[in-house]
Amino acid sequence: MCSTSGITAHILKGKPINTEQTIELGTSVSTDASYYISGKEWIIEHTEVDTSEVNNMKVGDYEVKASNPFAAYTYMVHVRDTVPPELYIGESSKTVLAAGQEYGTDIIGAKAEDLSGLTFIRYLYDGHETGSFLFPEPGRYDVTVRATDANANKTEKEVELFVDTPPEFYGVHDQYVLRGSDESALLPVFAYDEVDGGLTSEIVTDASGVDFNNIGTYRISYEAQDGYGLKSVSSCSVHIVSSAQRVKAHEDDASLSKDELSHIVEEEYFTYEPLAFPDRKWVQENCDLTLVNLFVNRDDGSTSSGSAFIYDITPEYVYMISVYHVTGFLEGERVQVMFFDGSKVYMTMHSIRLNAGNEASLIRLPISEVPYHTLVRLKKVATSDEIYDTVKAGSQLIEFCKNWRGGEVEDLIKYVQVISFTLSPIQSRYVDNNEYFAATRKSLSGMSGTAVFDYRGTLAGICSKTMYPLDEEELKYRDGCDFILKVDGIEALMDRVSELDKMEKRDRAAS
Repeated sequence: MCSTSGITAHILKGKPINTEQTIELGTSVSTDASYYISGKEWIIEHTEVDTSEVNNMKVGDYEVKASNPFAAYTYMVHVRDTVPPELYIGESSKTVLAAGQEYGTDIIGAKAEDLSGLTFIRYLYDGHETGSFLFPEPGRYDVTVRATDANANKTEKEVELFVDTPPEFYGVHDQYVLRGSDESALLPVFAYDEVDGGLTSEIVTDASGVDFNNIGTYRISYEAQDGYGLKSVSSCSVHIVSSAQRVKAHEDDASLSKDELSHIVEEEYFTYEPLAFPDRKWVQENCDLTLVNLFVNRDDGSTSSGSAFIYDITPEYVYMISVYHVTGFLEGERVQVMFFDGSKVYMTMHSIRLNAGNEASLIRLPISEVPYHTLVRLKKVATSDEIYDTVKAGSQLIEFCKNWRGGEVEDLIKYVQVISFTLSPIQSRYVDNNEYFAATRKSLSGMSGTAVFDYRGTLAGICSKTMYPLDEEELKYRDGCDFILKVDGIEALMDRVSELDKMEKRDRAAS
């Protein structure tokens, strides 16, 4: 049997609900009475909820009171923090670091936010906490960034740091330049980067403070920047002098190591780009850097001369192409090799030829024997697999010798026109019809082996043999013509360089 007073008490007081709750830090506490008591609508309307003691921004246990005219109830609210902090990695994390340089952790630009208002950021590398970064070698390194709030919640992010070396300069050295020269008299400087490779073309040279017309010592600076923004700056002195002998005495003050040469070769420094449009004057003024003169002055007073051109440059050798009636004649002799600037070195002539029908001949010179000031200006000829798609009968070509006949004449230039790629029956008696073409030019002794260029600067042939006019020859061939050796077999010749190794090994054993 129910008590009437009990029913009345329930109706008047209401029934407590949700006597305990857990909320996340920062979450609002409900002030709605219906969340705390149940009962008649009019009693809920007259119930007040007091949350003043609750600090929802601080972890803790708090009381909430709900009261009406008939009753008062106390509830427990547990404020807890289970949400880890927000961790942000700044754009600076994409910055490339320089190897061997120490950086503070701020380079990552990490920031953390948390409702607790208190965060701690730590940086871990290789499992250990660190307060700075120093990586001795280029590469990619993973760093852990850990953010912890006041209640031990944590967030971690992996950041990849990219470590590079700033560009490295080669060939920066004090230079001696003759008064009245210009900036072109300065020897080139090279730059290399472990990631970007060759950066020589990116070097910014500041020679604005050099007065080439007045004797004195000036400063010149170089700056290079790699693809990730790391910069290097270097400088040297430029001595403007009035003595050509003093200039010559200092021409080889610098040198390049084998590794440095490898980097320069890799970036195709020794290569030039042929022109987009014909320019005969440009070819004369630039392609001479590829030309070589071969000269022998014997004890009996006799001399022999021929020509060659640079086909390839490696960290070990300068490879030159000539024709076999020159190199074969000089085989075993001590030959003077003269480059475009008049520099002379000597080599024992050893050569290999392509085949009996093609007298293209390969010789080489150790790069260590080439004077530094000459080496850094050399170029190898530009070649094209499609050269005979563009060079036709009637095409204009140019061939010239630099320091012809060992410097007796500085340059010998001939302008020629292709007569035919199909040789006449008489011509075919002398050379292989498939390996040569005919051009309107009469060779002079010492020109054999020189390069024949088109007007864009591309190698078009090799000066080979002259056919003197014959009365019974076809009219178009009578006014003196030359056989120009085609160049499409040179690559096959380069594949046989091991034969030169054997010849040189034999010479070393004999000595």
